[in-house]
Amino acid sequence: MKKSSRKQYVIFGLGRFGTALAKALSEYGAETLVVDDDEDKINEISSFCTQAVCCDATDEQNLERLGINNMDVAIVCITSNIEASIFISLMCKQLGVPTVIAKASDERHKIVLEKIGVDMTFIPEEAMGEKLAANLVKPNMVEVMTLTDKFHMVEIRTPKKWQDKTLSELDLRNTEHVTLVVIKRGDEVIPSPGGNCKLLADDLLVIAGDVADTKRLSSKATGTVSDTITDIM
Repeated sequence: MKKSSRKQYVIFGLGRFGTALAKALSEYGAETLVVDDDEDKINEISSFCTQAVCCDATDEQNLERLGINNMDVAIVCITSNIEASIFISLMCKQLGVPTVIAKASDERHKIVLEKIGVDMTFIPEEAMGEKLAANLVKPNMVEVMTLTDKFHMVEIRTPKKWQDKTLSELDLRNTEHVTLVVIKRGDEVIPSPGGNCKLLADDLLVIAGDVADTKRLSSKATGTVSDTITDIM
């Protein structure tokens, strides 16, 4: 994949989490490269991503040929082969990927990943516990993705004061210091909505911004948001 003006993601490993992540990023209009050594899984996911490649990602030459150095974010979703997980994560760092996120099988795996410079690690069970706690305390907001300690994306129901207003009228970047990335309206997905787009009461809004600003919006949301990825981590 050649470098573009939009953020580019690469996902290694098509287990349940990797597959769901690839589909979600596609839904948000992200440019995504998916890599796995299982040809059947690659064929199944190919329509949901920008590029899907079947190859051995533990081969350094393969990573260089794929242009991993052009990626903005790498997510290593491999836990069944810890050696492969560590090697791929390390190579992504050495090739200059700005943000490397890796799924760990246990605490020791997580410590090793952190030692080699992985920017963000998570153990599924721990992440699920944290997510459940957050959803119990703040049911009006679901965290979609955290890419740095200070920046993440959340999903909220349209706040009452925003309903039936256009994005130009709301001017969210200046009034709330956040960016509306995607609107989910029933079965319709509206990526990068324009200023004339009017928000409806039942819209689900995917919003990106500073952690403090996005969390503050949970108090303004009007209804609970069901978490659709809790069963695939």
